[in-house]
Amino acid sequence: MNSALLFGPVKKVTSTFTKGSKCYNRNIILNVCKMTCMSNAGYLAATESNILFRPASTSTDNFEKFEDDHGNAKGSTKKKSSVTKLSQNQASFSESLTFLSHPNPVTGQMDWVVRHEDYDYLQEIARSGYGDMLHDEDRNKKYYLAIKQAVRFLKEQNKKVKCLDIGTGTSLLSMMAANSGADTITACEAFQPMAACAEKVLAINGFKDKVQLLNKRSTEVTLEDMGERANLLVTELFDTELIGEGAIESYTDAHSRLMEEDCVAVPAMGIMYVQAVQCELLKMWNTLHPIKLPNGTVISVPTSCKNCTGAISLHDLQVDELKDHLQFLSAPVEVFRFDFSRRSALHKQEQNKKVVSALQNGRVDAFVMWWDLIMDPQGEIVLSCGPCWTKEKGETVPWRDHWMQALYYPSSSILVEKGEEFDIHSFHDEYSLCFDTLEIDRLRQSCVCGLHIAFGRNRLGQVNDHNRNQTFIKALEKHITPSTVCLVISDGSLLPLFAAHLGARKVFYLDTNWSSRKVLKELIVHNGLEDRVTVLEKHAEDITDDDLQNLKIDLVIAEPHFQSALLPWEHLYFWYAVSALRQHLSQSYVILPEKMIIKAMAVQFRDLHKIRAPVGNCEGFNISDFDRLIEMASESADEDIEPHPLWEYPAEALSAPAALATIQFSQQVQDIKQIQDSMELLCCREGILNGVVFWSEFYFSDDMKISSGLISDSWDDKIIKWDMFSKQGVKLFRHGKMATGDTKLNISTQFTPENGDFSFKFSIDDNRPVH
Repeated sequence: MNSALLFGPVKKVTSTFTKGSKCYNRNIILNVCKMTCMSNAGYLAATESNILFRPASTSTDNFEKFEDDHGNAKGSTKKKSSVTKLSQNQASFSESLTFLSHPNPVTGQMDWVVRHEDYDYLQEIARSGYGDMLHDEDRNKKYYLAIKQAVRFLKEQNKKVKCLDIGTGTSLLSMMAANSGADTITACEAFQPMAACAEKVLAINGFKDKVQLLNKRSTEVTLEDMGERANLLVTELFDTELIGEGAIESYTDAHSRLMEEDCVAVPAMGIMYVQAVQCELLKMWNTLHPIKLPNGTVISVPTSCKNCTGAISLHDLQVDELKDHLQFLSAPVEVFRFDFSRRSALHKQEQNKKVVSALQNGRVDAFVMWWDLIMDPQGEIVLSCGPCWTKEKGETVPWRDHWMQALYYPSSSILVEKGEEFDIHSFHDEYSLCFDTLEIDRLRQSCVCGLHIAFGRNRLGQVNDHNRNQTFIKALEKHITPSTVCLVISDGSLLPLFAAHLGARKVFYLDTNWSSRKVLKELIVHNGLEDRVTVLEKHAEDITDDDLQNLKIDLVIAEPHFQSALLPWEHLYFWYAVSALRQHLSQSYVILPEKMIIKAMAVQFRDLHKIRAPVGNCEGFNISDFDRLIEMASESADEDIEPHPLWEYPAEALSAPAALATIQFSQQVQDIKQIQDSMELLCCREGILNGVVFWSEFYFSDDMKISSGLISDSWDDKIIKWDMFSKQGVKLFRHGKMATGDTKLNISTQFTPENGDFSFKFSIDDNRPVH
């Protein structure tokens, strides 16, 4: 054996290994070609390109053989290995594990994460939105009604109904066709795990022999597979942009090779609409605004950012929740029709201009886009994705997260007066859309200033948030004097410009992200602060006295914001950086924020819980095998708590908010071994407990805080109001629990600073675990 097993602590190099959501730090010896270590679960063996998990049940004597079996001792570069399954659920897909290098947003270090060989597949299934679509009753009923009508229409012409279902998923549409009387059905599904699921669903519903299931893309299906051309085409190939999943290619190919010329398609047509709007909130998500400081100084925006056309990609969100922020400058106007029923009817590129009349004075900040599906040739069955203001009074607005409305920002806003005519230019290629007030250059670049690449929409909103900026400015004013040496640690932050303009002697800026650092350097130069602000282009642990010009840091401040963080409590890298910079801090240094409090609240979501809730029965068909597949995939690939922008998803509070854990940043990371806390959320209302919301509050003083959750201390309104520029952490319960006035939800958390790992456990009333 070429490397030593480590049975005791060896202080050479520390590496972090993660299994599931748990991190294990072990001291390891690095060899030129190999390192090995022992964990509670078994040995971990690794070369520079290969890390293998060896189950503890494998004896030490057989370890060399274990290596040979996997090519490790022979210098194999394979990154995957077959190992004993960890659990029945985890191994349902494959008995193989793989190690991935994974950035830890909390510590700023790289961790090794144990994943299933099929992790990508599992995550794709868990996050696919299939379940969300199957909960869309309006969609399901209208598809079923249109299929029944199409089958009846063909049979009235004495035709044999030959159905092709492209992208069958769970096989729901195929079963609808079978139940409606189709004579033959061919269903194709390229994604193998879903094809296997569809096979089970067909069998349990008695359609195994009725539907021919092909694990292929429709473009790979041949007439030999089908036997003859079909005359009924049923599909659901759509996304928020309608054509973004390749619908044009799939329809064009199917019509040319697999369908009869006079076939019937369900849906028959898609009609796309746009509407011009003015909205200050939308501008905050799309452009960087100048900021005026209390001393009258203005932080201005470079010309390159002002003139940039911005990101041309869609901004998809639940537009209904923006209704009160929008001013409508035009009526909805039809821009495209996509005929799915005729051969050669779809075009890979189209461009047009519509002239509209302004409904009121205003500025065109954005276009709202949505589409309707005409499900049948007669145009009697319409499935609409239109926003709430397009509905008749009293008409129910179906909730959808798989098909939302989308926002598109023009290359430049224009001012219009009531009654004035202005142009809306529209363009689509095979997969995407673009709308503008000016003629569209098909070669238009997405972003030339770098701002829209470095800053996501939420981040732009945060940077433009007046209340948030005022908190930072007040905190800086409280601590900055003419002799203050300040260090700012955050990604894409204006804090170094604030600190310099408010009178700090010297400001150093540490930004972990290359693209946002580039934008900030341009902002610093544009505002004439290059002599006052120095950007540190090193990791914290590599910074030297020379980098800091032999100055000691008096004030460390962070927003905090870091690009790699997803959950509210993951923005902690600044705390770790401060520990690495201890030797460069003055004796009386101040760190801001002073502390972080993680808070939680039990809620009843109106709709969001549907993305994780089991389907069970859908239009009379048993989809329970799909539910099991999703649950298994979610357990294997999903984190327990996921980020969501909850302002888009109405919820009612079932409990008061409560503090779960507190971290004091005056303490050094290495001085804290572990933080364990628990809390009890007492439901004060009756309702369905289907989720818990988590957020963080960063305190810059007792009366100054930045919250990523509630925007006020008022929480007992019927609909909770959340910060619109942050994502909150959400635990969704697959099976909601009926809560009464005395229902107790117990939450415990554990945080290990050494590896930045947070874990949570949930139980209800009598300590029964809840999932």
